[in-house]
Amino acid sequence: MYEFLFKYPQQAFTDSDFVLASGWPVWLLYTLGAIGTVLILSALIWKRASLRWWQLGILGTLQLAMVALVLFVLWQPALVNERLLPGENAVAIMLDTSASMALTDGDTTRMIQAQALLTPEALANLSETYTILPYSFAETADSLPNFADLPAPGTASNLGQSILQTLRQATSSSLGALILISDGADNTGTITQNELSEITGFGVPIHTVGMGRELIPEDLELEEVVLPTKALAGTTLTARVNIRHDQAGTARIKVYDGDTFLTTEEVELSADQNSTAAFIDIEVPEPGQLDLRFTLDPINGERVLTNNSRASVVDVPEDKYRILYIEGEPRWEYKFLQRALGDDPSIQLSTLLKVTPNKYYRQGIDGPEQLADGFPTMREVLFAYDALIIGSMQVGEFTQNQQDMIRDFVSERGGSLMMIAGLNGLGLGGWGESVVGEVLPSHLSLQDAEFIRQKAPVILTDSGKLAPMLKFSDSDTENSQMWSELPEVADYQNLGPLRPAATTLLEVSVGGRNQPLLVTQPYGRGQSYILATGGTWRWQMSLPLEDMRHETFWRQLGRNLVANSPRPFELSATVQNEDIVVRAEMRDPEDEINQGVAITAVASSDTGELVNMELLPVAGQPGVYQSSFSPASNGLYSIEAITRKGEDLVSSTQTAARFDQGQETFDIRQNRALLQRISAATGGKYWTPAQWGEIGPAIAYSSAGITEQQISFLWDAPFFFLLLLALKTTEWLLRRTWHVI
Repeated sequence: MYEFLFKYPQQAFTDSDFVLASGWPVWLLYTLGAIGTVLILSALIWKRASLRWWQLGILGTLQLAMVALVLFVLWQPALVNERLLPGENAVAIMLDTSASMALTDGDTTRMIQAQALLTPEALANLSETYTILPYSFAETADSLPNFADLPAPGTASNLGQSILQTLRQATSSSLGALILISDGADNTGTITQNELSEITGFGVPIHTVGMGRELIPEDLELEEVVLPTKALAGTTLTARVNIRHDQAGTARIKVYDGDTFLTTEEVELSADQNSTAAFIDIEVPEPGQLDLRFTLDPINGERVLTNNSRASVVDVPEDKYRILYIEGEPRWEYKFLQRALGDDPSIQLSTLLKVTPNKYYRQGIDGPEQLADGFPTMREVLFAYDALIIGSMQVGEFTQNQQDMIRDFVSERGGSLMMIAGLNGLGLGGWGESVVGEVLPSHLSLQDAEFIRQKAPVILTDSGKLAPMLKFSDSDTENSQMWSELPEVADYQNLGPLRPAATTLLEVSVGGRNQPLLVTQPYGRGQSYILATGGTWRWQMSLPLEDMRHETFWRQLGRNLVANSPRPFELSATVQNEDIVVRAEMRDPEDEINQGVAITAVASSDTGELVNMELLPVAGQPGVYQSSFSPASNGLYSIEAITRKGEDLVSSTQTAARFDQGQETFDIRQNRALLQRISAATGGKYWTPAQWGEIGPAIAYSSAGITEQQISFLWDAPFFFLLLLALKTTEWLLRRTWHVI
């Protein structure tokens, strides 16, 4: 219809410049328009006695529009554009041959539907005008002799790199356009901005043809599982599971450790969104590795079941994590905190209690030399701990070097720092004026930093309800109830304004208003906390002996402090496309002991496969070493890495990763947004298979390749004559109605 009314397709108007081709001066056009306006107004004035003002206005508007339209047509409107020169240009056609194109949509597969567009008959119009350059792509792009014989389905797809490969090869053939036929699935991530900029730089419009349905109501997909790569024995691990769906309903998730069933969870799928998140708690009983598998029960009519399951491996280290707690005064909080954490099998708590100006009472030490001189004065000594707790102490008790070490302990070492309120703590201790103050989640100052010995109830915030370390129960309702029933804390300390990245987990109610009690924020590689009370001991003193909420609070908080602390030598393995990437990281790459080391690793699968590799330094990332390998089969791969200096073994560590092929069965819905992003950025257009016949005329207006200038006249377009007829007919009907003919 558009082309019938305006003679040319819409693309011609988008890619062309508008001109008046008569050659007559524009001033004459304006002069004649002014004369016509005067004559029409004169005639209306002469008729003013027989019509009302609004009737005159309508007739005048119609007559002015007719005069303007006639003059516009006489000046011969036209489009000037660059068009591809027939017979001199090529068009590259990229066909997605990844495994996702083999999925069935309707009665046939996406690939069969795509091949129907690429038969010699369907390509006839394009072939008459352009040289067709056939390509297939999955992980990489390959030139084809034709589209009749295609390669085997690829196990991964990489849109960005495949397009770049095609453009680099095909632009030597005066490429006028590129047609991309794909479902948009890209399991390498997505096209980066750098890749898109490079693609755009070729100046070739890319027309994308989207294959497959955008909504698949009969399919559930386990879109993502997010959980830590390591956990402490005796803790509860929380996994966030995202489920992709296109209709409301109920989904059931089951969790296995290897072949052992762990737990199940029912999730209500919302009708208002196509992705629902669920949180599943998993108990971590003992050191070792959790070979976790999350599985969705299928729904009625579901065909693709391979996207209902995802696997992940969690390391559970055997070593104890180390916390250093330094306290400036004997008090109940010190006693009960030490008792709660001292019995935790995953944590070694070393304490320094100041008893005189120059003497500390040490507990939880390995030998007489440990902390003999009080707080560490050397980085390597402090950095051997995973978390640091500072109680009621003034900043003046620490040298400037020690203060710098505390800051670096969080930002560089990746440890956690928690400061506890007290008569000499937080703002009253002058910490806000030190380099440590910038680490903390609150701006501390002496002003309004009063430590108030007054009982106050504790309130769990919305963020606190989501924090695993603050859960007394798996039930959200029961957990909130258990917090509300806790006795009041014995005291609290006022804080300054919170920093932008700070999160408040607990509050205290004071005089009808709430103020922060437990606050945290990330800083550098680590995390900092403020507990604005020294009075949680009242929970232990006021609750029955069998009530373990005080111990649970401190043990979960202590474990949270150390859970993400980097070990001296860490190893991780992640699945990327069809490879397992092994990454080793040294905590102190500048330490003399880590200079000149070589790292090797051995990966062994449960099927007996062995892979030896050397991990090489990563440029620009001191202390980071990396390598990768392509697994021969699916399964669990255990990986052990060792560091050597010459012939001497320095250290060793282990990790594991599960490799499962079949990534092409995830993200099976057409990714129209990505295809539209590609076409819009390059000057092309997104099309559906039903619009295949319209692509040829649109390609003609490409400015790439060898072009010629063309002028397309519009004055004889049916639209203008139909509009003139409509204006005159409307005027005539109104005149008859008003009896002024």
